[in-house]
Amino acid sequence: MLQRNILIVDDDKNNVLVLGDFLKGFRLLEVSNVRETMQTAALSPFELIIINMQTKGLDTIHLIESLKRLPLTSSIPVVVLGNGVNTYVEDRAFELGVDDYINLKSSISTISSRILRVIDYQRCLKEIALKDEIAEDKIERMQKQIIESFASIIEGRDSSTGAHIKRTAAYVEIVIRGLIEAGDYLDELTDDFCESCVAAAPLHDIGKITVSDVILCKPGKLTVDEFMIMQTHARIGGKMIAETLSGMESSLMLSTAVDMATYHHEKWNGTGYPFNLVREDIPLCARIMAIADVFDALVSKRCYKEPISYEQAFDIIRDESGRHFDPKIVEVFMKLKDEVVKASDCLYPSEN
Repeated sequence: MLQRNILIVDDDKNNVLVLGDFLKGFRLLEVSNVRETMQTAALSPFELIIINMQTKGLDTIHLIESLKRLPLTSSIPVVVLGNGVNTYVEDRAFELGVDDYINLKSSISTISSRILRVIDYQRCLKEIALKDEIAEDKIERMQKQIIESFASIIEGRDSSTGAHIKRTAAYVEIVIRGLIEAGDYLDELTDDFCESCVAAAPLHDIGKITVSDVILCKPGKLTVDEFMIMQTHARIGGKMIAETLSGMESSLMLSTAVDMATYHHEKWNGTGYPFNLVREDIPLCARIMAIADVFDALVSKRCYKEPISYEQAFDIIRDESGRHFDPKIVEVFMKLKDEVVKASDCLYPSEN
């Protein structure tokens, strides 16, 4: 059985012995000054630190401040045994985060009972935290499974689209890293936002599962009516994600996925769809997704077209800077041409 340790700061061995009779199942270690306390507490796992403020030469407040400041000891529960006279020390101790302040005039059974209550309470908190962590892990796995299931549904409709969502996710990650290195949009490109963009990228075309195979797999050019139906996939995709993942995903992950699906066909100059948004009115995640989406469509074989070369695709991307695409994103994309091609060829082999 794992030994459960309690550290006692006290210069009276009799106090330690008396407490030991009541705290059965615990190993009590005794120290008598700040230096010994900090060294011992940092080296061994303790369930609790008990500080007798009547210990000779001990600055109780200084010790508590030191324990709460050091990362190795800050989470260890602390109980102070005081005389009930110095109210400043009592008030300050609670301000610093001690778990209890017990009057030494109390009976030994009362003192030990309150000490055990603190230990039990802290153990319960740890168990709750562990259960929350397990539950959060299960939710994350469920979210990942839903995203993978959505991606599989898309791939089942059109094998080129399935490969497309994998490649575009890789391009999105490359672009994000490039923007950060270039110092662009740093106020938006937080770690959580970047992770959300990469995770949400496979869902950008989810709305296409509502589009008829007759249109989705048509070998020739779409009619005006057919193209209008195809355009609905953006608005529908965002709505599907919002309704399906609401209450499961974090708010940032959900909003990012919705924005990517809804706005990835918007254009920098306002001629895109579904809402004709202009420039930075288009969410950053969708502007990043747009360039990844178009590039992969250009270099991939589709039922209605043959692939073009990488160089031709990069030329088109460059020419569309300031029209279809955010110029800053185009600049980064062009600088990382080699990485983009490697992602397409090596990670997810394309038709090229």
